[in-house]
Amino acid sequence: MSPDEIEATWHLEGGETPLPECAYDPDLHTGPRFTIEAAEERLAREAVAREVCATCPARRACALYAGETRPTSGIWAARSADELRTLGRAA
Repeated sequence: MSPDEIEATWHLEGGETPLPECAYDPDLHTGPRFTIEAAEERLAREAVAREVCATCPARRACALYAGETRPTSGIWAARSADELRTLGRAA
């Protein structure tokens, strides 16, 4: 899915195009880049990321994008990469 298709999917009436919530704090959804994260810290971070996703205006577009790109890490549309793989196999 191209960036234009993603934007069109979650474009709101009135010409406003809100940023996805993860744009404000990407490390929340992907984890720290240069440090090792303990399992307990990762689970806590991912729980918060899922809560942020719950109200994100781009959640539907994010789910479509994740379905096409099949990420290997991070939280996408409130689901982990492992959960997305499981959903993909079930479909």
